[in-house]
Amino acid sequence: MTLERLSESIRLVQFTDCHLHADAAQAYKGYYPERRFDSVIADIRQRSANSGAYDHLIMSGDLAQFGASSVYQRILDKTVGLARNRHWVPGNHDDKGLMSQFSDMAAKVVVQGDWAIVLLDSTNDPDGVGSGAISDADLHLLAQADQLSVSYILLVLHHPPISVNSIWQDKIKLSNSYAFWQVVNSLTKVQAISFGHLHQELHLVRDNIDLFCTPATTYQYKAAQKEVTIEDEQELAKAAYRLFELYPNGAVGAEIVRVS
Repeated sequence: MTLERLSESIRLVQFTDCHLHADAAQAYKGYYPERRFDSVIADIRQRSANSGAYDHLIMSGDLAQFGASSVYQRILDKTVGLARNRHWVPGNHDDKGLMSQFSDMAAKVVVQGDWAIVLLDSTNDPDGVGSGAISDADLHLLAQADQLSVSYILLVLHHPPISVNSIWQDKIKLSNSYAFWQVVNSLTKVQAISFGHLHQELHLVRDNIDLFCTPATTYQYKAAQKEVTIEDEQELAKAAYRLFELYPNGAVGAEIVRVS
């Protein structure tokens, strides 16, 4: 899918699940996460050079394999100029205490035109194997999202808030997804939800809300599996990121870009 560009639309680029190490040369699961990350950044930079900087860069968690301040600083250094604004949320592998030290990245609500991007921390109450939850305090804030002076809302978090017919991954989704959907279903402005964590591309629709999972910059997982299975289909195994176009009529355009 090629996104239709409109001058009044909002252009986003999202990457997720980088799993970068303090040692940038370190391999993991047979891949070199830093090299794959660099290839994604180079591709985004080329697109940005051709069409102008994106409005927002969204980094949706598991940016580090083991949270390290040097990793977060490298990410910020390497993404300078990719977008007019940069935002991140933590994943279960991140150290959100370290991430919070970069105070300019800590916004929870971003408003532009008729749209608001609400960034949610889904790493509370970890179970030690990959799941996480949205805190009661953040659910309370989310419940007031319709009061924002916008017409449409995009939610961003790390963990998938739905089951995806993948037995091992459904065990580590958003653990309080029922409470999350109770809040979301009480709202009228949520048009789309974007997340990561699954290392694969998905587009689902629930209650007229588009749900997008963005593949990882590092290794990918096969969809709909009983056990952990690394993706080995050549095209699907590539490093990837997602482009969004938020239109003034509330429509959401989305495109996956895979990078050799």
